[in-house]
Amino acid sequence: MPKYYVSCLDQFCVLDAEDPLDACVLACQAMNTMTAGVAWCVSERGFEKHEDDLLISDLEIIKEWTRRWK
Repeated sequence: MPKYYVSCLDQFCVLDAEDPLDACVLACQAMNTMTAGVAWCVSERGFEKHEDDLLISDLEIIKEWTRRWK
């Protein structure tokens, strides 16, 4: 599994996940954090800014989290 660097607001998490959305869901649990109206940044290269970083809407994260734990 790839290693992902997930950041949201002032929290950071490094973890192995299947894909960027999975990384966000797992980071959400690990950091015990849920947001509203915030994009989460996901990278495979580190916490610095990169052109290929992904921004994942917390709405997508909440939908996936809900789907998994229904």
